[in-house]
This record gives sequence, structure tokens and C-alpha cells, in this order.
Amino acid sequence: MTLQSIPFDNDRINSDESEGAFNEFIEDQLSDLIEGILTDGDLTEFGERGSDLIVELDDIQPPSFVYGDDGRGGGSGGSGPGSGGGKMSFSLPFDKLMELIAERLELPDLKKEGRGKIKQVSYTFKTFGQLGIILDKKRTFKRVLKTSIATGSYQPQEGIYELQFRRRDRRYKLPQRVERPKYKAVVFYMGDISYSTYGERLELEKRLVKFIHNWLDYNYGPKAVEHRFFVHDSEAYEVMPEDFYRVANAGGTRASIVFDLVARIAVNEYDPTTTNFYGFYFGDGELFADDAKEIVTIVEEQMVPIFNRLGVVEVQPSRSSHLNTKISNRFRRDKIVRLGELKHKKDTIEVIKKLFGERN
Repeated sequence: MTLQSIPFDNDRINSDESEGAFNEFIEDQLSDLIEGILTDGDLTEFGERGSDLIVELDDIQPPSFVYGDDGRGGGSGGSGPGSGGGKMSFSLPFDKLMELIAERLELPDLKKEGRGKIKQVSYTFKTFGQLGIILDKKRTFKRVLKTSIATGSYQPQEGIYELQFRRRDRRYKLPQRVERPKYKAVVFYMGDISYSTYGERLELEKRLVKFIHNWLDYNYGPKAVEHRFFVHDSEAYEVMPEDFYRVANAGGTRASIVFDLVARIAVNEYDPTTTNFYGFYFGDGELFADDAKEIVTIVEEQMVPIFNRLGVVEVQPSRSSHLNTKISNRFRRDKIVRLGELKHKKDTIEVIKKLFGERN
């Protein structure tokens, strides 16, 4: 993306003022960058998840700097880097980019409570006993010394240095099981592969999933979120993230099975009382009436009680698409269930607002 510079007059800026002026200049350029992303709905500016974004500014002329309190002597009147039609590039931290976008879209902070799924089990030696395998020599010696002093066998003032080792004085290290929570949140991405997921439709879906991925990582921390991907046609199954968009279309569809699968996994593999659940479904919305009705039942009875957010997005729906219509009849003003319709790239930002924005 090429950014136009904000014009500066040619007046020199004293060194005492230069830092603030240059920071304002950069902030204005970043504002233009964010505005371009939101206006075009183009989220391809994101780098790899959690990495810095390299921003390159073309044809800019930053303010020139002079040194000294009065701008005389030893000052440099030359323009800074990038002047005269040059380029300037700088690194924009991932968190800063997400913060700017969140502020512009007025997205709220997400819940950060919850210990999450127990994934890692380790053993630490925090307790000690009279029986075991690993002898704690330091603790054993202390016990022996105390016993020897109490029985009078150890009297250094009398020149008696005898230590009596008794079985009951031995102390062994006992392993204690420690369960460490690995994830504070888990995100389930669900995709319908029975419809034509290619071309523009695929790009729209990938762009939105990428933002969701980044947004949740930004809120919880990239190492605190587990992202899991599921697809369905006439059956539902989990796939690797890189295969979410590569599964061949099989024909025939039944979406309720993927909702049911995710709901069961949430309860069986996680602790619903301590885990933040997010679910997002993507499809064209063309389902049998009884299938849509079953989805509403699963969402209401199994998912809404434990999920932080559940989004259903119809991607380039046809006139016969009716999944969101069925769901909205039951969850029109629900704070957890959010619906979106993604027809064009420019709809991406509006869908993001619907998925994550505040609802009064």
C-alpha cells in the first residue's frame, strides 16, 4: 500500500521540538494506513501471526532537524531520510497494529479470565517423606543433627562429634503432580466444504479467519489460545489448519453435525467453567430446513451456555440461503450469537464489527 505524505512547511524544527513533530508525522501516516485497511476491507497487510509489520512510506519528506537551542551552530539543515522522493520504512509491532484497529472499530477487550485446558502435566518435588527412592541428603542431615543434639551424642563443646543416623531421620523427595494450564481460550473454526470454496469466496473466508486469529491472539496472547479447524460435507471431522481450505469438495451437506461435534469436544476435552470458547462457522447458508432447525437447538442448548462468542457467517450466499434467517429468529439480540453476511471484500470490516462489537 502506498501512503501519501502529509505536507510539512519548509520551516526548520528545533531539536527540542523535532521528536514530537516526527512522532505526530508517523502517527498521521499510521492513521492513513489503518483508514485504508478499514475502507478497503483489505486485511492482507497483516504479516505472520504476532510478527511486526514493516511499513514503507513512499515519496515523503519528514521535517528537517537542527541542533542547539537557538538553531545555530553545528546544526544540520538537511532533510531527514526519505526526502526528495525517497522511501522510509519502519517496523510496526503487531500489538500496536491491533490496538489501532480495535480503537477505530471500537472493539471491546475480550474476557481474559479462565485457566483453560489442562494440557501439560509435570512432577515437582515439593513434598518430603520418610519413604521413597530419592534421598534428600540436606534435609536428612539436618534431621540427624537435630536428633543427635537432642540425644546428647553430638556435643561439640565437649569434643563429642558423633552423629547417629536413624531410619526415621531419613527424608526422601516425593514427586508431586502439577497440572499446568496451557490455554486460556480455544477457537473452533467450522467450514462447509460442500459448496464451492474457491476463488473470491475462498479469499473472503481466509481474510476473515486471519483477522479472527490475530484478534484473539492479541487479546489473550498467542501462546494462550488454541485454534482448531473443522470441516463438513455429509460428515464432520477435524483438519490441520493448513488443510482448512484445501479439502476437496465432496458434495452433499449437513451442517448440524459439525456444530454437534464442536459442542461435544468443548465439554469432553475442556473444562467449560474455566475455558473461554469461541466458535465461527463459514458456509453459503444453503441447508435443509430440518438441518437448520437442529443447528438452532444445538446452539441454544449446548453452545450458548458455555461459549463467549459464536459467529455464523454466510459467505456469498444465494437467494436460497436461509441459515442466518433461521438462527436470527431465535437469537436476534443475543450477545453471544452473532451473524454476518460476507458478499464482497468491503463487507469484511462490517462483519468484524458484528462478530466482536458491543451489543446493547
